[in-house]
Amino acid sequence: MTEKKLTRHELKEDFLVTGAFRARQYLLENREKLLWGMAALVLLILAAVWFMKSRREGGAQAETILTRANLELQTQQLPLALQDLRLLVEKHSGTRAGQEGLYYLANAYFQLGDYDQAEHYYGRFVERSGNFPVITASAYAGLAICLELKGKTKAAAENFKKAVEASQKSSQTPDYLVGAIRTHAALGDSAQVRSFFARLKKDFPIYREQINQSLLHMGMHGIYEQPQ
Repeated sequence: MTEKKLTRHELKEDFLVTGAFRARQYLLENREKLLWGMAALVLLILAAVWFMKSRREGGAQAETILTRANLELQTQQLPLALQDLRLLVEKHSGTRAGQEGLYYLANAYFQLGDYDQAEHYYGRFVERSGNFPVITASAYAGLAICLELKGKTKAAAENFKKAVEASQKSSQTPDYLVGAIRTHAALGDSAQVRSFFARLKKDFPIYREQINQSLLHMGMHGIYEQPQ
């Protein structure tokens, strides 16, 4: 008996039927595995949605705490501000407000005269301050003052220099230059002192108080505008 040769159409139909049959068999044999896989996928999706939602909610909550803490700082309610800021940096450290809170917490401790804690939080802030260029210079200066008050003049001088660089000719730059001149003069670094002083006179000629302060600090250490 001659074997019948299947046409292309029949081959296609046979392939589809066979494929459907095999798929059905596979589903029946692996039903439990597939259900577990689908469940795992659903859980991953739900977890991702929850994570994004919690981040948004956490960010909003962190912003609320930061706003409240700022008001407390402005009205000199330091104990309440410290409480809110500590909560902010501990519970919302991954948010923008939580990172910014490090700066304000350092300021609060500085106002209270707790320079160890102020130094700690200024240090933590400047480590991750890339998103906060406006207050980074102020944080470096605050850190520098804490270090200077503790007798760490070299580290203070380095941080005043960073404050000058970060401030980019703002209205606070002359004060940072005074700090840089004062600490570098104490270290006997006359070349750096003259460099900072020349910058102060050139870029901020109308800031006579800062210029006079700088001359005083330079004179105390025998450093003048030109070598003697």
